[in-house]
Amino acid sequence: MDDPKTDDKTLKDEISDLEVEVELEQPRFEKSQDVLKEENLNATIPHEEQENLNKPLEDPTGTSDEDQEFIKMVLALIDEGKIDLHVPDTLLNKDVYDQLTEEEQGYADINAVTLLNKLREIKNLYEAGYENTYQLNNMIHWVRVTKERIESEKGDIYII
Repeated sequence: MDDPKTDDKTLKDEISDLEVEVELEQPRFEKSQDVLKEENLNATIPHEEQENLNKPLEDPTGTSDEDQEFIKMVLALIDEGKIDLHVPDTLLNKDVYDQLTEEEQGYADINAVTLLNKLREIKNLYEAGYENTYQLNNMIHWVRVTKERIESEKGDIYII
């Protein structure tokens, strides 16, 4: 049977070891607290570094052929004025839309607003020169598959 006095000593040794570990961790904690000090929160980042931080990451794999074809078609419709990025009705295929129930039209309307919002973001990135980035590629893909999913349920609702 274990001796209770030996168990107490072992427990005290373990506690002592833990206290030493906590003391060793203290400088790391203090360093993390320095970041939260007022003067560090208001520190300025050099302009060049800020530009680099804000730049979307390049996607070495590029845009898929399907997404590339889709976005070229969409951007052409925007440039031709057939799609106005601030008017959801311009995204709707009226022949199909008019045949939907009121509930289905509401669904189409809400999704048109969402799709146009994402298309505005895509166009802004294109205009800023970020044509091959993860961010842009993900947004293009999201718009295409969302549109396809909605249309698989309700028909060819959108002109894109």
